[in-house]
Amino acid sequence: MNYTINYSIRGNFLRADISGEYPMSKFHEISSNMDKVIDEHGIDKILVDLRGFKGRYGVYDGLQRIETFREESKYLQFAIVDRIENKTNNDFFENASFNRGYKLLFFYNEEDAKKWLGIENNKEFEKTLLIEY
Repeated sequence: MNYTINYSIRGNFLRADISGEYPMSKFHEISSNMDKVIDEHGIDKILVDLRGFKGRYGVYDGLQRIETFREESKYLQFAIVDRIENKTNNDFFENASFNRGYKLLFFYNEEDAKKWLGIENNKEFEKTLLIEY
């Protein structure tokens, strides 16, 4: 199955809607692509919506992925919106990320995520970009 990221950008805010099935072997490539979009557009607030995507990391794999995060990402604010059934693994991932200095929180409704990012009234985007893997 294809893996798709639909990016929407407005000012310093990036929304990434991810759908499809998770290709574990593509994590670094996809992460690097997202980093490139962030750098090119001066982004510092990111909302990632995982609700339409199948597959998740286990605890050990998640910890390994955190170790590959860029140092520059410590200056960014990440709100991840997911389904409640993934909360147990997400709690571990969130705590491990925070312990390493990253501002990354999981939410189970979009309104709370936007409020935490301070972008509650952000409705229209200046630019969209669709990437399929």
